[in-house]
Amino acid sequence: MTRLTRRGFLGASALTAAGLVAGCGSSDETSGSGGSSGGKVSGALDWWDHFSSFQKLNDDWAGKQASALGANVTHTYYDASKAPQAFQLAHQAKKMPDVYSNVIGLPLSALVSGKWVHELRLPEETMAKIPQNTLTEGITSLDKKLYGFPLFSFRQSSTLVWMNKDHLTKAGLDPDSPPNDYTGFKDACRKLASAGVTPMTLALGADGGRVRDQVDDMAQAAGFPGYQGLRFATGEYAYHDDSYVTVIEFLKELYDSKFMLPGTNNFSVVDARTRYAAGAVGIFIDGIWCAGGSKALVPTFVDKIASGPILVPTAGTDPWTYRGRPGAAYFVAADSGNPEAASKLIGSFMSEEYQQGMIAAMDQPPLNLDLVANSDAIDAYKKAVTFCKENVFLMPQAIVKNSDIAKVDASRKPITPHVGNIVQGYLGGSIKNLRDDLKKLSDASEADREQAMTKAKSSGAKVSEDDYIFGDWKPGADYQPS
Repeated sequence: MTRLTRRGFLGASALTAAGLVAGCGSSDETSGSGGSSGGKVSGALDWWDHFSSFQKLNDDWAGKQASALGANVTHTYYDASKAPQAFQLAHQAKKMPDVYSNVIGLPLSALVSGKWVHELRLPEETMAKIPQNTLTEGITSLDKKLYGFPLFSFRQSSTLVWMNKDHLTKAGLDPDSPPNDYTGFKDACRKLASAGVTPMTLALGADGGRVRDQVDDMAQAAGFPGYQGLRFATGEYAYHDDSYVTVIEFLKELYDSKFMLPGTNNFSVVDARTRYAAGAVGIFIDGIWCAGGSKALVPTFVDKIASGPILVPTAGTDPWTYRGRPGAAYFVAADSGNPEAASKLIGSFMSEEYQQGMIAAMDQPPLNLDLVANSDAIDAYKKAVTFCKENVFLMPQAIVKNSDIAKVDASRKPITPHVGNIVQGYLGGSIKNLRDDLKKLSDASEADREQAMTKAKSSGAKVSEDDYIFGDWKPGADYQPS
């Protein structure tokens, strides 16, 4: 089973739902009751998710909603690395929670056909609060039935530069004016090392999912005109493009220069962020949710957090990246014993009180980014949100162009080795010819899409390669079809 990553929440249906490592995962331990009966007990709702920064918010919210819904609501947090297996086992045993976060790793069409999800019926007042063009056929809806609830803005990144103010100051660096290009970043790492500070870490280990997402981001910022290896203008896979090679060679240089904390090659997201929050490194490359994840680990570390933009190869280059429409963050289980109350629980997430709680937790930003500026979030988080608001743009998507692409996505298969695995192999020395392996990934991705399209057409879907071609796409702007 492949795992849906954070980026999968953002409508990543250019390919099957596999992409951004799910959740920030600040702990390997679960909290709450563990969810025993998947909503089978009358008058009770079980709610599971993997959002580490929201643990306290969601525990408290469960108590508040218990009174509003007239049902006992039990919230359970699972670490991102354990949630997919826990949910899979619960589904097999027909003991799914009533409400659960989107970490399964399947496109919506497969979730519907596999009896994972129940139609979501949100109150009219909730629907009115959801921004226009947020709900999308094939991503959150299928056959005009709503199944998934999009909680987060698509204007976010998994690849920002997070710093320890004290360490940078010790090295003579200004945390308010961080490096934004490769040369400046390497220079900062050298200065940190000279000051006796281990320069950096990132999540290179586990299944390679997080570094895969980050290389995809950095390739876009390096000029790749597409998403996850897929060129917008031609609809062709091109992981072997110079932009990907440039990014991975940069990571290789950092690795070989021993700027990375020993063990980084094996670190999961939890491992890497724990070292950062504990003060073991000066810099951690992580997503916009890093402030919240670090706070959940070490509350006293918050005052030391500074943030910087996604890195670009050359100074003065626009750090633009592209995302799809928001994907589902939450579902109601198909076998929920109380789907009406479960829908109301999810609908409550659009209340201003909950949205403000999300911002205070400093995880993924809410749909309404305008709420962040006047919030109590730390300046580093506000700065990161502003950066994403100005530099992350809406991309073209085949599934928005033609909803039948959902049937193609349902037949896509995980491709391995993926970009993250290739990075692991290249940094570790088992891969010698980087571009050759990236070309193999491009070819495998093309072949998988071809087989999926053949299956979709045989089942009546009206799809073609043209659905993936967007000759009218322009960089540095939200996509608007001609």
